[in-house]
Amino acid sequence: MSSANHRARSRHRLWLTVAAVVWACLAILPWTFSFGPLNGDRGGVLAAFLVTAVPGFLILAASRRAELLGRLRQALALLAFSMLLTAAGNFLRLLSALGVALPAVPGLNFATTLVIWALGLAALIRLPLTPLVRGAWWRVAIDITIAVLGMALAIFFIWTLPGMRLAPPSAHLKILLYNSMEAANLIVLNLILVRAPLRPIRRAVWWLSATIVIETIYLIAVQYALGRQSHDFRLPNSLFFVDYLAYLYVGASFLTDTQPDTDVSLLPEAMRAFNPLPMLSVLGVGGMLILSALRSNPASIPLAVGLVFMAILLFGRVSGATWENLRLLREEAAEDRHRHAEKLELMGRLAGGVAHIINNQMTVVLGYAELAQEEAGQSRTLHGSLEAIGAAARSASALAERLLLASGRRRTGDHELRQVGEIVRLEREPMEDMLVPDREVIWELAETGGDALMSPADLKAILRELISNSVDATPASGRITIRVREKTLSAPPPGMSPSPRPGRYSVLEVADTGRGIESRDLPRIFEPFFTSKPLHEGRGLGLCVVHGIASSYGGGVLVDTTPGAGTRVAVYVPTTPIETR
Repeated sequence: MSSANHRARSRHRLWLTVAAVVWACLAILPWTFSFGPLNGDRGGVLAAFLVTAVPGFLILAASRRAELLGRLRQALALLAFSMLLTAAGNFLRLLSALGVALPAVPGLNFATTLVIWALGLAALIRLPLTPLVRGAWWRVAIDITIAVLGMALAIFFIWTLPGMRLAPPSAHLKILLYNSMEAANLIVLNLILVRAPLRPIRRAVWWLSATIVIETIYLIAVQYALGRQSHDFRLPNSLFFVDYLAYLYVGASFLTDTQPDTDVSLLPEAMRAFNPLPMLSVLGVGGMLILSALRSNPASIPLAVGLVFMAILLFGRVSGATWENLRLLREEAAEDRHRHAEKLELMGRLAGGVAHIINNQMTVVLGYAELAQEEAGQSRTLHGSLEAIGAAARSASALAERLLLASGRRRTGDHELRQVGEIVRLEREPMEDMLVPDREVIWELAETGGDALMSPADLKAILRELISNSVDATPASGRITIRVREKTLSAPPPGMSPSPRPGRYSVLEVADTGRGIESRDLPRIFEPFFTSKPLHEGRGLGLCVVHGIASSYGGGVLVDTTPGAGTRVAVYVPTTPIETR
């Protein structure tokens, strides 16, 4: 970040902090003095004009940012006009409080309120939202039901108060209209929080959501004061300034924060299907129930019934959202496994193709080296050089053979198939040569089990790779366990690659108490040439070869590891052979 940008951000934080302190002081004043727009005093009306005008101009400036989405800019313009119209109304009230004679226009306040609300609602509707994900309609329906039911219960509670019963029908109609407007805002806000805006500026969206919640509480507080025939408007006056403090942050966030290039979640991953509004509605109705019970209000029973119903809906919402989150996570994990399997298959094909070419070329090199040795006569120097060429060619051919195994290609000409258990028992003694005397080795080979059929050369290659890895990873006095068993799979265990079909399998396991595998390396352990060892210590083909051979038989490999505690590699081979590749 350049020094100029840093200074600009510092100035922005400074004036925003100062403004927030001023707004917060205004929110505290109604509790200490007779101050606020609802009281009609000059200071309160002047403060109301200022706190509505400043955020309005900030949001209007934000609507002119070219880098914002077109629909977002339109929404901000509508919201700015709504707030500036509110500021204009407060300015006229200020002139009236100062004694300026203004013409009386019947119904102007009511009509202006309707226009302001319509512009604000249009701004919310105009926000660009992401498409509704599959299966999310029920979440929207439950959230809207809880929000509207909470609003309806609040209206019912307030209308049972004495002041509301004595109010004229025209006042009832206006109050009902105001509440309907706020319910519409809550419905749209639920849609915004469930669907999420496109490329959202998260801080701005959350502050905008807060303004709607605060306005709902403000409207209920005003009606409650009127219903109790009270002139105590301290809470509504304080909420008025808190509301426009939130609008101040809305304008500042949209004006200065960078809009992301991609869609981002409004909530952390674990809470991506969570909507806080239903919870707030339940808490609000619970608070009214407590207040009603304390004042022996006849609304207590309907409020209790409504609260129970809302709680049931909320429980269903939370349970359903949890299930949906788990389903989405499972689908994402399955997609990741599928992509990883495709990647491994592609890399295996590439490695197999390269290995085939290398093998053909090394055959030619070996042939010419042998011919040259026959014609070299008695020259020891020339014979030594030709033998070195032959040894290098044979080493390259062996590497190519391992690559072919890693690609999942069976050896040609090896048609003898024997049971896994029998092969392991026959190979036990030859494999002992690979084991180091200072490691404890346990062979768990039952007389029965391991009925799957494999090529002895393939199983020997698997044993060689797994035992070699365990010997390298296990320190002195460590333990290596080799066992063969049978297992029936109804579904592939998590983490197995590739994912085999349900059925009965022979399982060859090699476990050790070595250093284990770091979690960051696990996704790549089956990739050709991937190794966590220094380059001169390993080629990274061990588990790749095991994976390729197992997949060629229709089986899979499961790796269970704990860093610092050891690793267990289980190779599953189906007892019912599949068509060879």
